[in-house]
Amino acid sequence: MEKKEFKKIIKEIGFSSQRSFAENIGVKATTFTTYKSIPSHIVRIVNMGLMARRSGISFDDIQEAMKID
Repeated sequence: MEKKEFKKIIKEIGFSSQRSFAENIGVKATTFTTYKSIPSHIVRIVNMGLMARRSGISFDDIQEAMKID
C-alpha cells in the first residue's frame, strides 16, 4: 500500500494523523516516515479498521475484541 492511500484510509477510519494511528496501535509515529510503502502487517490492521468503519463498528471495539493494548 502506498503512503498516499494509507493516509486517506486512516482518515476515513477516524484518525486525524499518522501519529494518532501509530500511537493507537503501539507503533512509533516516526516509523511511518521511514516507510516508502506500508508493510503488510500494518495494511491488514488498516483494512480491518476500514471494514469495521464501513460496517458501523468502531476501531476501539476491534482492539477490545482482539485484546490489543
